[in-house]
Amino acid sequence: MQLKKLRILVIACCLLVPAASSFGQTAPDKTPDVATELRNGFNEVNGWVTKAAEMVPAEKYNYKPVDTVRTFGQLIAHITDSYNYFCAGTKVEWSDAVEKGATDKDTLLPKLKEAVGRCNTAYTSGTQLRPLFTNVGHTSLHYGNIITYMRMMGLKPPSS
Repeated sequence: MQLKKLRILVIACCLLVPAASSFGQTAPDKTPDVATELRNGFNEVNGWVTKAAEMVPAEKYNYKPVDTVRTFGQLIAHITDSYNYFCAGTKVEWSDAVEKGATDKDTLLPKLKEAVGRCNTAYTSGTQLRPLFTNVGHTSLHYGNIITYMRMMGLKPPSS
């Protein structure tokens, strides 16, 4: 009697385990790869940063909540420098050339858009995932700063 119950249990497991595991899976052709998901993450957070840079009036680019932090313009410039670094595709040294330069809106927006183009190329190639992951994290961190700055300026952040 015990042997019969054991056989039934083994047969049931052999039938149920593969069936159950298939419920948790999506068809392979419908599952985006890591590079695609990473590119989607960049596009989302960068879209918010770029929209914020466009929304904030030019006269507010020198705004900073306290003396010990960057101005809004310096923050956008820092993100631009980070794009130039993380999306370079080759080993480069960090440069804060954009942040150390003019941080007015008219100067920064073209530089930001140029850096975004560089990143779009890097995310499309998807060959160096580690710096691209770091870029999404770094940009997200500073977008959090942008949200605070915009709220203090009385503006609604793009992600809200």
